[in-house]
Amino acid sequence: MKIWLFVWFATTIFKSFAEGQFQYFTDDPPDDYFKRKSLEDCPIRFYWDVDKFNVHYAYGGVRAVRGEFQHMAAIGWNNSGSIKYMCGGSLITSKFILTAAHCIADGEGKPPVTVRLGDTHLGSTEDEQFSQQIQIKAIKRHPLYKFSRKYYDIALIELEEEAKFNEAICPACLWLEESAPAEQMNAVGFGVTGYGEELSPTLQKVNLSELDKKECMKRLPKNSRNLPDGLVDSQFCAASDHQDTCEGDSGGPLQIERLDVSGVMIPLIAGVVSFGTPCTEGSTGVYTRVASYRDWIEQETGQSFSYSTCAKTSECYTRKRVEINIDSPPSAPFHRVGLLWNHTDLNEFQCGGTLIDYKFVLTSAYCARFKQGFPKLIVVEDSKQIVPIESVHIHPMYTPENPENDLALLKLTKYLNPRGNLLPACLWRDEEVKDKYGQMHYSTFSSSTAPLKYFHGDVYDRYIIGTKIEENGKCLNTSFRNKNLLCGQNNIKLIPTVCKIDYGGPVSNNANFQWTPYVYGVVSTLSEGCENELVGVRIKPHLQWIEDTILTHNDDQLIFVT
Repeated sequence: MKIWLFVWFATTIFKSFAEGQFQYFTDDPPDDYFKRKSLEDCPIRFYWDVDKFNVHYAYGGVRAVRGEFQHMAAIGWNNSGSIKYMCGGSLITSKFILTAAHCIADGEGKPPVTVRLGDTHLGSTEDEQFSQQIQIKAIKRHPLYKFSRKYYDIALIELEEEAKFNEAICPACLWLEESAPAEQMNAVGFGVTGYGEELSPTLQKVNLSELDKKECMKRLPKNSRNLPDGLVDSQFCAASDHQDTCEGDSGGPLQIERLDVSGVMIPLIAGVVSFGTPCTEGSTGVYTRVASYRDWIEQETGQSFSYSTCAKTSECYTRKRVEINIDSPPSAPFHRVGLLWNHTDLNEFQCGGTLIDYKFVLTSAYCARFKQGFPKLIVVEDSKQIVPIESVHIHPMYTPENPENDLALLKLTKYLNPRGNLLPACLWRDEEVKDKYGQMHYSTFSSSTAPLKYFHGDVYDRYIIGTKIEENGKCLNTSFRNKNLLCGQNNIKLIPTVCKIDYGGPVSNNANFQWTPYVYGVVSTLSEGCENELVGVRIKPHLQWIEDTILTHNDDQLIFVT
């Protein structure tokens, strides 16, 4: 992750901040504003002094994660003065363990008394430095669970004290989708490794895939009195040819890992180990579908488990990190602004736009006309400074059936003061889309990371997704390709919904102080999410319309904002 530190050299900027917040816009146009004949002078006009944004950056490392499954909990019972661990669970907050309801009592009806965290070998002291033994304060089984049935097999264990997060201990998030993940899942536990064997002292993992409900019912015992309604929607099956969960794994997680936009790998619990066929090669497991019990879990824990809240508020700093093609954009110079429809909702990510001139913002026609009516203001991201929009210019050839023309220009009431960090992006004029690193970057956003008590899901940070330029940005989707739209592929698996598309925002190069920022296109509403194909509207075919509108003050297709 790049950490950007900014060094200001322009004395005029120092002076402006000394007197108060720097004002990005002014009432006065530049001396030569009305004499400007082309936007081609953008690099020379705005980026002649590259040292102005002398940005120094460093790559920060994090200590390696000690445990592969930091949320794994071993649930223990008193056993003649020692502790016997007979169920598993998942740490989902600092005080709560998610497990199976049938794990709230052993064969003699005794409840568990303790939980072991951060230990991958229960029979040795090798993890002693990082593990924690915490007594159980309360057990909350689902109110509809019955020991004589296999339904509602889910419970929460409240700990006597909060777990302390470290290299080996960190909570998991929940998979909230109605369907199980399509990819292979990991089941984790200290259960037996084969039929008739003893419980394993070391943490074991198996790779499993969801099994079709009909096939699963064929494998389960017939006329089961504890499963009178067959499998219900709050249950699902998983299996593999050679592995399965076994006795002692009950209550443990069936999970996947997905990436946050910051490159942090987040474990997501999709199922809780419930029951299955006898533990032999090719056996089948049945799992409680966690998503079906989200409301109950949130009610009992008093905490939201939305993807953004869980992923962005954890105070675990030892989760695995990987280098991905999503990053924060350079903070200087910047050219993206937000569109607003009133003075009360200052969320700058309702729609985006790109400043391309002293007085004009490029965005999508969808944002400028069809989303909520005409926008009234633009907002500068870092300062929340607001500038009214004087008029809106919709591309004359735009209709929803012609997404290749989904462009609009917003004329502002004020002029840019070019002495700050906000500067226009230059328009890409070549037929071939090129970049020093062979990438183009799509504007996106995600909830800001913050401690839980300060977290607000509607406060966002901007990110850019870098996609490889292939076939000059041609689309894989044939209907998009026929429209000459600008596409890039992003194939990494992200946590659902944490990454959001910045409609109307820029498709650009990743420029910092060494290179001029160019905009290749505008992010299209045809981009359905941050994964797979990202879609933009090319600006090269529309340069004449853009320059005519900005430089000749053409009123064709002009829509005045009231």
